[in-house]
Amino acid sequence: MENSVKLRARAKINLSIDIKGIFDDGYHDVEMVMQSVNLSDYIIIRKAEKGFKITSSNSDVPLDKRNIIYKTWELLREKYAIDSGVSIFLEKNIPIAAGMAGGSTDSAAMFVGLNKLFSLGMSEEEMLEESKKLGSDIAFCIKGGTYLATGTGTDLKKLPFLDRNIRVLICKPDIFVSTKRVYKKFDFMYEENFNPLERPDNKLLIEGLQEKNKEKIVDAMGNVLEPVTKSWCKEIEKIEKTMNKFGSYATMMSGSGPTVFGFFNDYRSIKKCSNVLRKKYRQTYITSTSDKGVEIYGNK
Repeated sequence: MENSVKLRARAKINLSIDIKGIFDDGYHDVEMVMQSVNLSDYIIIRKAEKGFKITSSNSDVPLDKRNIIYKTWELLREKYAIDSGVSIFLEKNIPIAAGMAGGSTDSAAMFVGLNKLFSLGMSEEEMLEESKKLGSDIAFCIKGGTYLATGTGTDLKKLPFLDRNIRVLICKPDIFVSTKRVYKKFDFMYEENFNPLERPDNKLLIEGLQEKNKEKIVDAMGNVLEPVTKSWCKEIEKIEKTMNKFGSYATMMSGSGPTVFGFFNDYRSIKKCSNVLRKKYRQTYITSTSDKGVEIYGNK
């Protein structure tokens, strides 16, 4: 019987975010295209006699009940009456509070890992349904690849994979952004006239993905939250200008930010840009797109 499982939990970027309105319960009606990237956290879950313990490579990670890893454990422990405990190590590589689903993908890994480790017998659909109780991006992170997310972000439609040959540069300024605060300011900005500027064209974007037409994809991309986060984080525009200067053909903020990503055609350009940005922004990474989500990586 296995006593541990190791998982790879991939980050996401947004090729688009549009907000269509607000539901009666206060949640936003979104329409966005999400894409997995290979920048990943790694999680080892070990069986223990009792209790819950988490350690991490990153001192900024909360090691208590605030962590979504703990919340995922508690949800499944109660649902399936798990009578033993767990010890967890989190190698945290995805920037925190960055618009890259770093917490959601760790939760996704917990669903997949606990299902395997304790033989819970959950189907993927059951995991996706349970994950909605904890957050809207978790279901996508379990599946991975390229998806259109609508409603509150949990209604997923698989799209043709973007392209595995795209080199992606990720850069996060050294500030933390509250998603809740961004959405609240968005609501305030468009309280009377709900017509955000710079809306993406998701129909064109999906056509571009279906046709493998890079120009259509780039023309259609957009994030209605970007002007909101830019209003108090001036570093976003500086990072975008640097990426464009070094040849990025698509540059945008991911999620509620403040992370910026850029697409590059060649390694020399992305490496030069990375070296320049890393002098000021330590959280700068070269990665690539992926058609995978959470993976069981092996056992220890």
